[in-house]
Amino acid sequence: MRQTEMSGYLKVVTAGVGVLLLVFLFWFLPLVLKEPLTSTAGEGGYRGTCGLIWFSAVPAFLCLIRFWGICESIRKDRSFSMENAVRLKRMSQYMLIDAVLYTGFLVWFFLAGWYQGVAWLVFPVLLAVFISVTLVVLCAALSHLVQKAGRMQEEQELTI
Repeated sequence: MRQTEMSGYLKVVTAGVGVLLLVFLFWFLPLVLKEPLTSTAGEGGYRGTCGLIWFSAVPAFLCLIRFWGICESIRKDRSFSMENAVRLKRMSQYMLIDAVLYTGFLVWFFLAGWYQGVAWLVFPVLLAVFISVTLVVLCAALSHLVQKAGRMQEEQELTI
């Protein structure tokens, strides 16, 4: 598979993830959470939770934008560049923001006593924290590897 093909496929996947994320965060979750949260936490708790979910979408979409830039670098045959290492590092930082947001929400969830009415909500929030932390570590590790590979590639180009 050539770089242009791989870049095209990755861009399609990135756009698909973006659309699915929009639908999930702005339609599905508010619809599913409305009744249980309004009965347990009231209208304010429901709106606050939706606000948190929508606010947490910002770092996720910033990650998708950064990944789109990585796809463009792949298309130009610049996969192992310092720009991509920086993009991956930023993605790691964005996901760290989400991990902190959802951890804070989990603490609030228990402090407010919501666990009594909607205990099932603990699992999706823990899953969001786990996925965020996993992406933090993955992006940070990839950033480090791309940076090292970029240095090696620069040294090789200077040698030739």
